[in-house]
Amino acid sequence: MRRIANILTQKLFRAREALTLLTFYAADFPTRAKLIRIYAQLGQPQHYHDEVELNLRIGTLVFHFQMRVSDIFILGEILHEKQYQIEWPLEPGATIVDLGGNVGASMIWFLGQYPDADYHVFEPALDNFYFLERNAAHCPQVQLNKAAVGSEPGQMTLYHGPFGGMHSLIKPADWQTAGSETVPVVTLADYMQSSGINHIGLLKIDIEGAEFEAIRGLGSRIADVDMIVGEVHDDLVDADSFYQYISKSGFTKISRQTFHEGAKEAVHGFQATRLS
Repeated sequence: MRRIANILTQKLFRAREALTLLTFYAADFPTRAKLIRIYAQLGQPQHYHDEVELNLRIGTLVFHFQMRVSDIFILGEILHEKQYQIEWPLEPGATIVDLGGNVGASMIWFLGQYPDADYHVFEPALDNFYFLERNAAHCPQVQLNKAAVGSEPGQMTLYHGPFGGMHSLIKPADWQTAGSETVPVVTLADYMQSSGINHIGLLKIDIEGAEFEAIRGLGSRIADVDMIVGEVHDDLVDADSFYQYISKSGFTKISRQTFHEGAKEAVHGFQATRLS
């Protein structure tokens, strides 16, 4: 009985998610038809790598968005659950640094709200970067970086998960990977210096367990970051140590959130700011 209840709960959640995307974000009827077809294909893994082109309206802008069917899960997290809905507004022209850009869903979410932002996005995986590059083609304010971010510069192995949003620099002990690739790794402190970035208004982190290493890679430049939003993977990161670190770095207001798949995936969202 519990299994049936869980299935019904999941189906109801996906139905609400689909309704949100159809009602508030689909920019035209062809996009609505494609979204309906995508949701009808969930549970059919043979379709998960099929490519889809959508027109999505975020704020006053319409983005031509290319993705795989399986990327609907990430799109739903961002547009329906609003996992990156920040609690404090950014200054006009603020610098946003997006770690774990995937195919660009977080990019269009932020640019729809802050179209004049100076936007820098990192995505190390070749398969994700293929779509990210196309989705950023008409966004001149976006600087793309095909690299991972860590505590030390160099190279690392990126382990592939079943879906593009699950690739990770950290290989869980019980995880059977779907392949791997060697990727360059940079530190945020080095990147800020080489790119002439004096200040980061918003740092977004969704890098599948490497979030603490990315924060450490800021070094003293963490003082030049106003706000952080992202995910912490509880089975890969010591959350208490992570929050102690950013609290000691001057982030005075820290909030945690649990989303739909949070308990199942052992992950939670967070926001941190320097506001008193």
